[in-house]
Amino acid sequence: MPRLRRMLRAAVAPPTVDRGTALTVMERLGAVNHLVASLEYLVTPDDRRPGGLNDWQVARGQFALWPRSARAALDVVGRPAVTRALHGARVAAAGALLLPLPLPRRGRLAADLVLTAASLALYPRNHYGTDGADQAAFLVQTAAAVGRAAEDRPRTVDACLWFAGMQSVLSYTASGWVKASSETWRSGRALPGILRTVSYGEERAWRLVRDHPRAAKAVCTCVVALESSFPAVHLARGRAARPMVAAAAGFHLANAGVMGLGRFLTGFCSLHPAVLYITGPRERVLADGRVQRRDDTFPVAAGAALAAALTAGALVRARDRRTVLRGRGDERRFTTAAGTTLVHRRIDPPGGRPAPDTPVVVVSGALAESPERAEWLVRELAERHTVVTYHRAGQAGSAAVRGPRPGTGLDGAAADLADLVRHAAAGRPAVLVGHGLGGHIAASAATRLDGHLAGLVLVDPHHPDDTPRQDPDGEDGHTGGGGGGDMGGDTGGGAGGGGDSGRDPENREVTALLDQMAVSLRLGLGQLLRDPDWLRLLPEDVRGLARAHYRDAAGWNAARQEWRALRAAQRRTGTAAVPAAAVPTCLILCEPGGPPPDARRALQEEYVRRAPHAVVHAVDAPREQVLAARASARAVAELVAGFAAASAPRGRAADVPA
Repeated sequence: MPRLRRMLRAAVAPPTVDRGTALTVMERLGAVNHLVASLEYLVTPDDRRPGGLNDWQVARGQFALWPRSARAALDVVGRPAVTRALHGARVAAAGALLLPLPLPRRGRLAADLVLTAASLALYPRNHYGTDGADQAAFLVQTAAAVGRAAEDRPRTVDACLWFAGMQSVLSYTASGWVKASSETWRSGRALPGILRTVSYGEERAWRLVRDHPRAAKAVCTCVVALESSFPAVHLARGRAARPMVAAAAGFHLANAGVMGLGRFLTGFCSLHPAVLYITGPRERVLADGRVQRRDDTFPVAAGAALAAALTAGALVRARDRRTVLRGRGDERRFTTAAGTTLVHRRIDPPGGRPAPDTPVVVVSGALAESPERAEWLVRELAERHTVVTYHRAGQAGSAAVRGPRPGTGLDGAAADLADLVRHAAAGRPAVLVGHGLGGHIAASAATRLDGHLAGLVLVDPHHPDDTPRQDPDGEDGHTGGGGGGDMGGDTGGGAGGGGDSGRDPENREVTALLDQMAVSLRLGLGQLLRDPDWLRLLPEDVRGLARAHYRDAAGWNAARQEWRALRAAQRRTGTAAVPAAAVPTCLILCEPGGPPPDARRALQEEYVRRAPHAVVHAVDAPREQVLAARASARAVAELVAGFAAASAPRGRAADVPA
């Protein structure tokens, strides 16, 4: 018993790692990660050959919007000889740091700089295959390089160790809270979901958690609890630091053994020496009797910077909200029968209103999508038609009436749209265009517009069964940052249909993502969102407004409510039926790089099952960019204009060639 008590006291004693030890161990563990990563790349050249996972001719397409000089530099790194040379340099530098021989400070600094620079250059080249462990090791080597350069200035070294330690705490905490917000992790389904995959699975472990769901849920709960509570390492003068760091290391060790994520062990554990250093006492007595005092200026400065950033975020959020409410300056307001106020724009052709028999085109956007996303389409159509765009309830200045209202959720949105079409058409024929989830709403509105609608155009409409693949929080739970993603194209494209065990049929992860976006943006974190790729494709004069909409918490909250209403309707009816209006319908499918899976195409074609006349077209563009890119938007506009011209004023359509 006395021995056990001594062991327990040692386990909860404040850590006493000194500055030099923390820097050296951190540096060496990071070097192990770089060494293994480069050796893995060097022994798998097939990955970089044509058709391989890291085929540069394919991967370089992700940087098509980068400046020409940057793309030229990446192409140089992408040359096989240059790639091999950079990996060789990483192997040599990492080996030098790991040699059991004394290495002078300048030698260590040089090795750290080589690892940092080579990793930075290779990251785009090896975009598929890099992960959170490589990112952690890059941060470690960067901090170590700065620390070695200023080794004679303890305050700077302490700042580097504080940076690495705080990064570790932030990494675990963010990962834990993201998991806590995910129903997949709370229910315990995440663990069997990961272990059944080919990339990160292990059959025996999968069968074990499949047969013991309570144990799987307990493991998930423990992981979430450990990561979410990781800031506790600073409590009680660091007494919790040792057991929590040991638990985290055990977590990574288990992942290395079961999931094959060996570099996660060295990558994230390379941050642990810094955690132990910053959570220990400020003063330490070294072996030679000298007293070492830690400088804690960095966390104070970081706290002040965080407060300033949050203040700036609140100001930016308020500015973006004013921009959203101000809009383009020519918006109108219309009150529907249900009392909803819809903010909309009416754009007439340059010569004024067109002929009375020319259809009015009303556009309904996708989930979390502002009308500016379809600006190229609107401009093309407005050359010949009156075009009406609008914000659904909750977006921009559009607002639903408070209290009970006839029709809620997507039914209410469809009823509002039908009222807007009647108001905007004012007796003229109308063509309703819907994109993504807006297509689902437009199809539902069309069922309420019998006799008022000349035609319906659905651009890659969302089907409730068209669900994306889900990977519950990725490898080892540390997938990096991001938040947000791009929901403008709704949920992206799975194949739909059954039999895929990797699917989330109720889209819980999409729901969680929308929840996170709405909360994060309300906290003023919108300025951390990177501009989505589609934003650069829009006309320059609307990018600022489109960016403000993308960062607007109210718009994402409205998207969250629409998404929840869609899932609730499916659960209520027990089916994923889509509205099919008895009006001439034009279905435009997005087929980037080739036709979609038959199951997905069949789902979308359900929208035209009742149409007296239907045509189906395809455009070579992804759903999230089909209306944002000028070329594909022009192609869609030509299809819409041709369909509208062929539609009879009373809703009968002539044949339109597919």
